[in-house]
Parts: sequence; C-alpha cells; structure tokens
Amino acid sequence: MVFKVFLLALFKVWRDLVPRFGLAVLVICCFLRVSPEAALSYKVSPAGTKLEQSIAKKQSTFWQRRLQWLTRRGVRQFTEPVHEEITNRIFGCAGAPKLCGDPDIGFASAYIIAGVRWNDDPPFQLEDVPRKTSCKITETIRFTTQPKCWAELFLDAKKKAAKGPQLNTVSHASLLARSHFGDLQFLHAMASEDGELARETKRRIMMWAQFTWEVNRGHYDLGTKLRDVYAPCMEESFGREEWTVQDLFTLGNRVLRPWIKEVAFGSLLHMVEDSFAKGHVDRAEAIFGAPCPGAEEYLAPGVIREFHSYINQDPAKHDHYDGRKALAAHIEGEKPNVVDVGQALLDYQRNGATWEEVKPFLDCVFALGNPEAKASAGAGFKKE
Repeated sequence: MVFKVFLLALFKVWRDLVPRFGLAVLVICCFLRVSPEAALSYKVSPAGTKLEQSIAKKQSTFWQRRLQWLTRRGVRQFTEPVHEEITNRIFGCAGAPKLCGDPDIGFASAYIIAGVRWNDDPPFQLEDVPRKTSCKITETIRFTTQPKCWAELFLDAKKKAAKGPQLNTVSHASLLARSHFGDLQFLHAMASEDGELARETKRRIMMWAQFTWEVNRGHYDLGTKLRDVYAPCMEESFGREEWTVQDLFTLGNRVLRPWIKEVAFGSLLHMVEDSFAKGHVDRAEAIFGAPCPGAEEYLAPGVIREFHSYINQDPAKHDHYDGRKALAAHIEGEKPNVVDVGQALLDYQRNGATWEEVKPFLDCVFALGNPEAKASAGAGFKKE
C-alpha cells in the first residue's frame, strides 16, 4: 500500500515536470537533491554494465534496489554513455552511437568497461558516517551500490573544494572527493587546481599511466601495496595508505579481481579519452601527417597548450563538450582522434609492450606546448 501511494505521488510530479525537464529532474530532485551537473569527464552511463547491476542488486535492500532503478532511469536521460562509446569504438565498433554506447555490446569486455568507469566512480568506504547522510560505512560506496550516499558525498566535496582546502590523502578525503574535486583530477587529464603547472599535471598523468600499464602487464598484482609501487609521485598520491591494488580497483567487488589487468587498462583509457575533451584540455590542432617522436608508426595528436582545472569552471559549459555531439565532431574533424590514439594503445597492449616501449607514445599523446603553462578554468569555461 505504501509503495502504491509512493508511485502515485511520483506520477503526479512526473506528469508536471517530465514534459519540460525530463525524468532526470524528478529523480535527482526527489531523491538525490543534486543539480544535473556533469562529473569531470566525458559522460558515462550511471547504470553500468549488466554485470555491475547484478552485483549491486545482490548487495541491496528492497528499497535500495527501487532507488537504484529509479536513479538509473532518471540519470540516463541527461547523461550519455560517451566513454563506453569511445571504448567500444577503440575495440572495433563501427556502428551508430547508440549501438557503440551500449556497455554490454561486447566489443570491449565488461571488465574493460568497469575500468573505464572506475575513474568516475571508484569504490571506497568511510570510517565514520558523515552527518546528514544516508551512507552505510559497512558497505562499499559506489554510484551503483549507494546512489543517494554517493550524491550526498559528491555535493559535500563540491562545497568543501569551493572553500579552498585541498581534498587529498592528508585531509583523508574519499576517492570520490579527490578524483572529482581534489588531487586526483589527473585521472580525468585535469589539473588539481588553478595555477598548477602543465609539467606537474603531466607528471601525475604519466605516473598513473605507468602504474596502470604495469598492473595490466602483471608486474603489480592484487596484493601489491600502493606504497610499494615505484612510479613518480605515486607515493604522494597513495603512499600514506595501506591499500592494495585489490582495494583500489575492486573494493567490495570480487567478480572483477580475476580480471584486474583489464580493469587497469580501462582506467588508463579513461584518462587518455578525457584528454581530448575541450573542457579538460586545450589542445592545438595536430600537424598534418606528423609522427610521434619515438613512436613514428603513429600520428602525433595536437600538443597540449593548457590543462584546465574544474573548480572555477561553469559546469554547463564543461558539460557541453563531454557529450555525443562534441565527440562526433571531434572524430569527424580531427586526425588522429581519440579513437585512433586508443587503438594505438590497444596495439601496444596486445603486443605485450613494456612500459619503456609504450612511454614514448604516451609522452607524445601528452606533449606540452609550454611545460610552465598554468592551469585555469580555460577560455570560454569560466564561471561568470
């Protein structure tokens, strides 16, 4: 009876709001109380793969499952599976955007897609329950498992970042807060704050590239502690933690653990894909026909003029370049484009390349026009 009353009330609001704003507004306003603001990357489907949904369903109560279903149905209206589309195209999908954007279409495996999604939705737990939240500290937090908690923490992190304190390992901020508003924004090919030098952002990006590549090659396994990983600036990002590779990528998700290599490669692809979104990076046009130094078999993308930082950006302006229309224009108008670059990385991966062999290519992908360039919101992206 209670559920019927709930559905009746839901329908009445839906009848008034959906024709104008879409189901997303209903769900976000009624349940998450979040403005439809993009995260820091090319858009990604919040529903996840069928694999992720089945795992979340097994770990949820009846009402949590209802909330997850409604949230997925609503958020899908204003986010598009752009990362999924790019990744499937890298793995050979040549169909329409809707086809290639299906996370279960099968070109890229569910484990690669899980890794691609990790940068936006890393799993974590809390030591204490934040005030006025619905979070359960005994359960892993991801959008697909605790969507309301996830949104509450997202908003809290946004408010804290706006006040100035750095969200990092020293402040014990969550992975969600750090990856979207703090020191881990390099996961989205962005600077952690205005004024950060381009060479520093690239240093962190190359650290993550090296780490994920070595996990993909099996050099680091599930039991490797992050503090024992040798990569420049890895210690400052994760050295204070007791986490293992397993904790970082698959906390609360045993199904992914046998496929950790694919998960890590997916995370690397996400970061590279984001570097071609204009809200993240200002790239010059590629020099026609110019090869990558040290990787001459592949064409060089345009050099990076500036890494943007997010906190002072207008979310709507940022979001505009994270959608399918922007992706289609990029793929049609640039060479090499994000799919070409991803396919080159896939070639290296399938050929068993070492980090030393792939590093020149990634140096080329993230080549800097001016290493001393300071990060900013970017021309045309700043809040007014």
